[in-house]
Amino acid sequence: MKKVVILGGGFAGVNLARDLGRNPQYSITLIDKNNYNFFPPLIYQVAAGFMSPSDISYPFRKLFNRHPRARYRKGTVTRVDTGAKRVFLEQGDSVAYDMLIIALGAQPNYFGNREVEQNAYTMKTLGDALAIRNNILAQLEAACAQPREARAPYLHLVVAGGGASGVELTGILAEMRRDIFDKDYPELEGEHGQLTLVTADPVLLPPMREVSQRYTAAALQKLGVDIIYNDPVTAYDGQTITLKSGTTIAAKSLIWTAGVTAVKLAGIADSSYGRGNRLRVDRQLRVIGLDDVYAIGDCAIVEGDSAYPNGHPQLGQVAKAQGKYLGKALGRSDKAFVYKHRGDMAMIGRLSAVADMPGGRSLQGMIAWFIWVVVHILALVTFKNRIAATYNWSIAFLTKNQAMRMNIQPSPPRGRRE
Repeated sequence: MKKVVILGGGFAGVNLARDLGRNPQYSITLIDKNNYNFFPPLIYQVAAGFMSPSDISYPFRKLFNRHPRARYRKGTVTRVDTGAKRVFLEQGDSVAYDMLIIALGAQPNYFGNREVEQNAYTMKTLGDALAIRNNILAQLEAACAQPREARAPYLHLVVAGGGASGVELTGILAEMRRDIFDKDYPELEGEHGQLTLVTADPVLLPPMREVSQRYTAAALQKLGVDIIYNDPVTAYDGQTITLKSGTTIAAKSLIWTAGVTAVKLAGIADSSYGRGNRLRVDRQLRVIGLDDVYAIGDCAIVEGDSAYPNGHPQLGQVAKAQGKYLGKALGRSDKAFVYKHRGDMAMIGRLSAVADMPGGRSLQGMIAWFIWVVVHILALVTFKNRIAATYNWSIAFLTKNQAMRMNIQPSPPRGRRE
C-alpha cells in the first residue's frame, strides 16, 4: 500500500483525500495546521456576523470517518526533502511518503507593503473573519462613546480590492449599516459613517463581463458605497490610509482583499516555481523536475494548456476539479487535466447578485441571487453545513438581521495572560 501525503485541507486537498480514500492501493495522510476544513466563498458572511464559523466548517477527523484509509495529522510544514521523501513539521517530527501532493493554497499578497501587512485586516481564514467581526463591533462601541465630531474614523470602513471577496464583503457591510445601525446603536443618532471600496483596477470584478461590472457598481452605489478606481492603497498606519494618488483617508479599519500569492516551500528549488510563487506542474499535475510530487489548487500553475496559457484562475472550482481529477488519475492515467469553467458569480446584497454563465449569457438581480444561493449551499461539504446555512440565511432574509453580533475574545489561562 503506497503512502500518500497531502499538504493542505482546502478544496483541492479534501476532494482528493475523499476520492483517493476509496482506493485500497493507498493510505492517505492529510496534514493541515487547522483541524477543520472550511468553505472560503462564505467566509465574508462570518466576518459580517451573518453566519457562525461552524456553519461553513467541519472537522477533518469527522469528515474522514467514512474513509478508513484517510487520516488527519495536525501540523505546519516547514520543509520537504524530496530525495528522502519526507515532510518535516514545525513540531520537530517528520512524515514519510511515497507520493506527495502539495495543496497549500495561497495567502494574502501585500505586494511588499510591510505597513499594510502589519495594520490591515485580511480575510483568508476563519480566524481572520472573526477578527474582522470583533473589530467592526469594537469600533461601533468606541464610536458610541465619542462626541459626534470625533466619530468619523471609527465609523469609516475601507475595503481594498475590487474582486469578488471585496465586493461581497462591501455589499453585506452596507446592508448591515442600513438595517442594523439605527436599531442597535441609538447613541449614533442616525449616523451611519462611510463605507469605501478601493481598487487598483478601472472596474469592479475584472474577470466578469462588462454588464455585470456595471450592475455591481450601480448596486453598491445605491447602497451608499463610495468606490475609488485606479488608486491602490500604498500605506496604512492604523489611522490613515494613503492611496497612490496621494489621497488620504482617516479610518481605523482597513480590510485587505487585494490579491493572493502562493507560499514557497523550503526544500523545493526556485526553478520549480512560476508566476505568483505557484508550483509549475504538467498536464497531469506533476511538479516539473520532481519525482512523485504533485501540486493542485491555488499553489499550482499548469503549463501546456493552450486554453489557459497563463495558468488557471485561482478559484475554488479549479481546486475542486483538480482534486477530483487526481483522485481518479493518480498513478493510473496519463490523461491530461482539462478544466471546464462553469462561470463566475458574486453576491452584492439582498436579492442582488451577478452571474456570468457559460456560453456568454449574464444574469443580474434576483435570478442571479437565487442561483448564487443554491450553488453555494450545495457546495458546502456536509449536509449539516447546508442545513445550518439555509436556516441562517432564511432568518437573515426574513428579519434583515445578523445572527452573530457578539464580540467574543479568547481567554487564556490566567498565568498566560499579558
